[in-house]
Amino acid sequence: MTITAPIGLGMGSNPGSIQVTGPGHDINYEDITKLGPRPKIDTSFEGLQVKEGQTLALVGGNVSSSGGILKSPSGRIEIASVGSNGVVSLVPIQQGWKLGYDAPSFGDIQFSQKTFVSTTGDGGGSIAMTGRNISLTGESIVQADTLGDTNGGEVSLVGEKIGINESNITANTYSSGNGGQIKLVANNITFENQPRKDTLVSVGTQAWGKGDAGNINISANSFLLENTNIVSNTEEPSIGKAGDINIQVAGSMVVKSSGILSDTITDNAGKVNIYANSLQTDNSAVLSRTAKPGNVGEINIQVADSLEVQGTAIETVSFGNGDAGNINVSTNSFLLEGSGIKTYTGENSRGNAGDINIRVGNYFVIKNTGILTDTFNSNAGNITIYANSLQIEDTGVYSRTIYTGKSGDINIQVAGSFVSKVMGISTDTYGVGDAGKINISANTLQMDGSQIRSATGENATGNAGEINIQANRMDLRNTSSVDTDVSGKGNAGNISIVADTIQLDTQSQINAYTTIGQGGNIGLQIGNLLLLRRGSTISTTAGTAQQPGDGGNITINAPNGFIVAVRGENSNITANAYTGIGGRVDIKAFGIYGIQQRQSLTSLSDITASSEFGVDGTVELNTPDIDPNRGLVQLPTNFFDVSQQIDTSCNPGSRQRASSFVVTGRGGIPPSPLDILTPDAVQVDWVTLNPSSDNRARSSVTSKPTIATPEQIVEATGWVRNSKGEVVLTANPPRLTSDGSWQNPLSCGGF
Repeated sequence: MTITAPIGLGMGSNPGSIQVTGPGHDINYEDITKLGPRPKIDTSFEGLQVKEGQTLALVGGNVSSSGGILKSPSGRIEIASVGSNGVVSLVPIQQGWKLGYDAPSFGDIQFSQKTFVSTTGDGGGSIAMTGRNISLTGESIVQADTLGDTNGGEVSLVGEKIGINESNITANTYSSGNGGQIKLVANNITFENQPRKDTLVSVGTQAWGKGDAGNINISANSFLLENTNIVSNTEEPSIGKAGDINIQVAGSMVVKSSGILSDTITDNAGKVNIYANSLQTDNSAVLSRTAKPGNVGEINIQVADSLEVQGTAIETVSFGNGDAGNINVSTNSFLLEGSGIKTYTGENSRGNAGDINIRVGNYFVIKNTGILTDTFNSNAGNITIYANSLQIEDTGVYSRTIYTGKSGDINIQVAGSFVSKVMGISTDTYGVGDAGKINISANTLQMDGSQIRSATGENATGNAGEINIQANRMDLRNTSSVDTDVSGKGNAGNISIVADTIQLDTQSQINAYTTIGQGGNIGLQIGNLLLLRRGSTISTTAGTAQQPGDGGNITINAPNGFIVAVRGENSNITANAYTGIGGRVDIKAFGIYGIQQRQSLTSLSDITASSEFGVDGTVELNTPDIDPNRGLVQLPTNFFDVSQQIDTSCNPGSRQRASSFVVTGRGGIPPSPLDILTPDAVQVDWVTLNPSSDNRARSSVTSKPTIATPEQIVEATGWVRNSKGEVVLTANPPRLTSDGSWQNPLSCGGF
């Protein structure tokens, strides 16, 4: 007799349902779903169970469990809801059988009322669920933990929709074996819990032994997390690594009051990678952290369309000797509000803080939040931002070091407008390390009550960094400032600004000053205009605490532009010192107006390079030697002699009769009662045209038109009266004699 192993299962047109019922597990749900150390869970309760290392398969139509217990220690559990006429293939594996599915449709899988599905054992256990809608509710648990030295298997859920509500999926390790992986694939995935004081874990790979925690991979078209955590971490006494968390969403991803965490106590933390078309977070956290010697993994967020981060922390943190990971964000538009993006190393850490790189294709708005790289004993990371437009409001972009390290550089490149309102951008050092550089490039830079600063603290010995700005137009308003500020013993950094127009208004400043050390240099390259208004200042003053230090140099190069201030507004350009040597002020401009060189500061607008108790500096103003009268034509005071425009024959008293002017009619002027009566004015009657000999409508057109000879018009040269006493104009008037009017003609001699 020959026995042939089966190769598959054929489902009928109406596969039967599978229902499992039972009392449910008696595990305290919060014990296995909270973050932090926890005891090993006792899973010895009775249920539907196969021998160790074997396969337990539930395959049929709809599959449901209400309080059911399904166990296959170190084996495999297959649960599938297959639709009509589906074919299920069987592939032999070490744990029994692995199933494959070729079906036109799938049914639903519903687990509720503390259903417990487990392959926990010495290792190698795996769980697979395949269906249309997969639902875990009512504190149900799906668990594939590793207790021995064998690596854990995979927990896989594949369906059209996956919903996890007040339930938990884990693949943990308690020994030297690595924890298994968790894979969720669906069109729509939802993790939801009720709000609690401590948010619970819905999906987790955790390690409490020598093994590493497994990875978590989630792929969906839409993804919602609410009041839950996705975690890959290690806890004491573990010495393993945390796993990576990879989330890929083709559509929208929403995270509310939730966390995505890769944490480790002793070794490296894993990476967090999020790819989505749109991402919205609210009151949540995305973290990668390590507490002891390990390095922190990166956080990579790539969003094709819009990214909105509100009330959320995105952080890589190292409290040990390892480095904090980088944070990389790429999106089309980015709103960061009430949130923080931070790379950080703790006070006892020797690791470096990671870099923060943000690339935004359109607009980037930052409100009431901060972007920070921070360290105590090592170097802070760099911050790089690329955007089409950038707005910073009531917040800041900072890189800071407290003790021995250097603060990082800040590089901002904006294709359009960069607006900063309140707070601002700074690289600071409070120890022996130097502050980082700040490099900004924008089409327009507008600052309103904000700062761009590279500074050192009061007890610091490090130097301030450089500030380099390029912009078409730069406006500083309402006490805004660009500073390299040294409050300790170091030197101020240099400031270099290239712009077509720079405007400082209402006590705004560009300063490179020190309390004790050497003042920095300021170089301004201006194409059109430098305007100082209402107490604004450009200064490289040194020794502001009445200490030694030479003033820095100020170079303003505007060969085709103007330097303009208002004389009485006390706007100044200074390179002063207290006990050291004053700096040098070198200005080249087409014109300088409203501000002038003086020996010391006054209430007017001044240019100074003085020293209170040392040697004064120098001021050199270089403007073109242009005579404003050069090229002008000297015009006469009087354009013509009025006395030569009147004929002498019209002088009063002259009797010469050179000409006469006779008034002979009104010409449209109404008569005066004082005028002498005159005969009736000439009356001209209307002239009637000769009618056409033929009616126009009856006229015919000949092929050879005749040209009518026009009647000759003769100019009238006189008039006669006809028999009716009417006046008739004529070309041949009779010769008339004067009527001998008694009126004398007017002449100049009659005046």
